Amino acid sequence: MRKQALEVSTECELTAAFDLDSAALAKLPGHVSVFKDAEQLLKSDACDAIIISTPTHFHKDLALTALENGKHVIVEKPMASSLADCEQMVETAKRCGKLLTVGFNHRYFAAIKEVKAAIQSGALGTLRYVKGYAGHTGLSEFKSEWMYDKDKMGGGTLMDNGIHTLDLICYLMDDRVSDVSGMISTKTWQLDRTEDNAFVHLRTQSGIMGSLHSSWTEWKGYHFCVEAYGDLGMARAYYAPMSSTIITMDKPGGQAHKKRNFYIPAIFREKFKGWQSTVVQTFVEEFHDFVSLANGGPAGAIATAQDGLRSIAIPNAVYESDRDRSVVTVL
Repeated sequence: MRKQALEVSTECELTAAFDLDSAALAKLPGHVSVFKDAEQLLKSDACDAIIISTPTHFHKDLALTALENGKHVIVEKPMASSLADCEQMVETAKRCGKLLTVGFNHRYFAAIKEVKAAIQSGALGTLRYVKGYAGHTGLSEFKSEWMYDKDKMGGGTLMDNGIHTLDLICYLMDDRVSDVSGMISTKTWQLDRTEDNAFVHLRTQSGIMGSLHSSWTEWKGYHFCVEAYGDLGMARAYYAPMSSTIITMDKPGGQAHKKRNFYIPAIFREKFKGWQSTVVQTFVEEFHDFVSLANGGPAGAIATAQDGLRSIAIPNAVYESDRDRSVVTVL
């Protein structure tokens, strides 16, 4: 899907590639330079930026090599398998003066934009708390065992589908998370140290609260939702299908005014072209913000390296909280 987005992007173009699947490389246009191994590509002058779309445990080494060879980097979520790896990636990007971002493309969903705008405009009043849910059926969703291997992925549902919604909660709160607590369960799938359900509680420095339930036992299939509550209303984003709800009041407890949004073009597009068509569109928008930020312009909605670091720090704090039954301070 990244390749499809590059084909229609006006900001970026595909100039070089490496893939373990030689058949996939053979299908690329003739102007794309094909490399025999990743390191050779990362050290070449065939591109200005790299997209890392590999299993998670390879992210750190590939990102470090790319950054140290003068490349900007987009790394897919999760940023890396461990917090230490993420910290090293952030430090290297800063030292090399290169851009490092993380592929949290859900920020570009139309419904999420609607909720973010409602918060920023003040329509909801003072933001009090944000809550979210992310779920899918579990092991049937995975194509490879590494996707639920604790040592490679870094965790279970919190590092898989949950990490997208966790990022959205933090993005909407727009404040530094200071306190984290949570509980996890491994009882359904009984995987080694890999949670199939997680319950997370957050508090920011200014006192905004957040909560998340992330699940690999959602028998109705994949979906997520995020709700933001202020003292003058609430806003909700849901997918799939895409929808949003905005409720506002003129005073706390006053008469409620409701607006519901159904993104009919997106729903029909997905019906005929699949959910991948929405993802491609989010990638195109992400590329726009990536180029803008790399050139010293505004970041837009893109997830920075610090956002990626936070998205790993919080699950690790949840694992610690569950083990010690404690509230963990995130620095």
